[in-house]
Amino acid sequence: MSLPKSWVQTTVGAVVLDIQPGFAQKPGEEDEGTTPQIRTHNITPEGDISLEGIKHITASDKETARYSLSIGDVIFNNTNSEEWVGKSAVFDQEGEFVFSNHMTRLQVNSKLISPEYLASNLHFLWSMGYSKTRAKRWVSQAGIESNTLASFKLPLPVISEQQQIVQILQQVRSIDKTKQSISDKIDELVKTAYWQYFSDWYQNDGLVDPIRIKDCIADFQYGVSEAMEETGTHAVLRMNSITTSGWIDLSDLKYASLSEKDIQATKLMDGDLLFNRTNSKELVGKCAIWRPVDGQYSYASYLVRLRLKPKILSEYLWATLNSAYGKYRLFNSAKQAVSMANVSPTDLGRITVPLPPLELQEKFANLVQSLEELRTQILAKMDRYSELSNLILRQALIGQLTSRWREVHARELAEEAFARDALLRAQGAKIFSVSPKISSTYSIQNEIPARKVQHRLQAELSKFQCKVLTLFTGYCQESGQSLIVEDPEVFARFLDDDSVSESLQEFGESLGNRIRRTLSQLASLGLIAKITLPKQNAETDEREYLKAFRPLRAEELTRMKDLQQLRKSLSNSEGNTLYFEVELDYETSSNAGADGMFQVISLTDSSGKDTTHLIDQGMHYESLDDLRSDIADKLSVSAKLIELEVA
Repeated sequence: MSLPKSWVQTTVGAVVLDIQPGFAQKPGEEDEGTTPQIRTHNITPEGDISLEGIKHITASDKETARYSLSIGDVIFNNTNSEEWVGKSAVFDQEGEFVFSNHMTRLQVNSKLISPEYLASNLHFLWSMGYSKTRAKRWVSQAGIESNTLASFKLPLPVISEQQQIVQILQQVRSIDKTKQSISDKIDELVKTAYWQYFSDWYQNDGLVDPIRIKDCIADFQYGVSEAMEETGTHAVLRMNSITTSGWIDLSDLKYASLSEKDIQATKLMDGDLLFNRTNSKELVGKCAIWRPVDGQYSYASYLVRLRLKPKILSEYLWATLNSAYGKYRLFNSAKQAVSMANVSPTDLGRITVPLPPLELQEKFANLVQSLEELRTQILAKMDRYSELSNLILRQALIGQLTSRWREVHARELAEEAFARDALLRAQGAKIFSVSPKISSTYSIQNEIPARKVQHRLQAELSKFQCKVLTLFTGYCQESGQSLIVEDPEVFARFLDDDSVSESLQEFGESLGNRIRRTLSQLASLGLIAKITLPKQNAETDEREYLKAFRPLRAEELTRMKDLQQLRKSLSNSEGNTLYFEVELDYETSSNAGADGMFQVISLTDSSGKDTTHLIDQGMHYESLDDLRSDIADKLSVSAKLIELEVA
């Protein structure tokens, strides 16, 4: 990253006065108090504070004093699912608020940084996927501790330039707010229409023509419980694939390779309802209507697919469950278990709803379908502007949009920068190099490898995969470096490269996650190499390992031949042992929450030849025996013939 001369790079810990995690609510006191508590869902994906679904607790005087929030505090989401951990916002609400243990409050040193500038940087790191690389993981959660947050690197201009950048970003944010406003207005239209059509079926003395939901369901099916990956045969809808107002959101998907049995069982049809049976108490019961789109889709086990009988339409039941009445009934049907709540299909089936005439349902359904189409068209256009806003955000946070302003204010900048640097040094803060170089240990090939097997594989690739492969290889040739996809700055430079952005323009906007998945797919096919590269942590002086991809080396073009020779050697010399030297990495596994396990940095045979391609470097191993078995499987031999020596 190249920053302006008047900028420095420091850490979050150097520019804040206090980093304070919040506190948990006591069991059994959920929403029984008077003090509002900011929780994970109160920070929107756009980086704003939302009071929708706010919970109230009873806080002691000591808790109120220690965990109170003031306007200008920065709120960081320290614990959430992997894709959401790291969301950040500036607190901007009047009144008395506290915050939960899943949130961290940062109080800034106003002489060094503005709250808006800090929050914009932290939220940008989350949106680029950096935050999850620094999180510890367990089960379905990820967490970022305060000392880790304090070590996040931060590009730091002087306060006056920060103010200029924040003004630019506020103008850009208006695009996101317009998008949300459009979505909110359509939600209101649906609610208003529902009440106009069906208000006569809600009377003071009860429902007119009530029916239990179980009598409206033809069949239901739980989702799959397969492990989610970046690649697979099917995209898998999860809890976050349904918005709080009941729309399908395909922007952040995981994948799984499913059996034929699961594929058939979870096949989705137009008009199916997807019901979120397990979530937090305030979100459980979300539901959405499935509409066919290109691709192969399934859904995870926290969702249930409902297929209805002809007497009730999915648009009507969807709107009913998303109405105030429906949410009230779902909330009271939910069974709480620790931090999650559950509404089973049986619980859902007991809920009664009105059953208006089918003709009236059809009129309402036609209106909903028209609004769906309008919403899809408008938001698709807004997404293009959102991609532009992301580009502007990246450029603003590295000083590219304030270069003219710096020229005009050069003298004042020099004075401010001198005072800022003096203050940083006085408090013992480190100032890091802004242009770290990544060493290259291989020579880039001039052409995409042309082995017969690669020709065959490339012929089976999609148009998008072919373009990514060509662009990736060309980019590595020009830069002379691997592409470190877990380094947000490095990956952003690849996405912003003119040849990359122009060549992939036809495939739409916001392609970062899709490109990452495609690179993983290409690596699994053996067309490129997936590796981990060391990177020195300047704060802790410890070595970290980040996932990266590179084109194949010349000797790796014979990978299949090498495997055949190894197998032939073993089969011709029964009882012969193959010796390998292995370099292990326990630190990365520990940081990922897999304490006591390790990943493999490198694997070489007895002749010194690199054979790391025999294993998956992203795999966490419990023991050398597990690694030995993995190598043996690749060579189709007994694990007894594999001897490992730790380097």
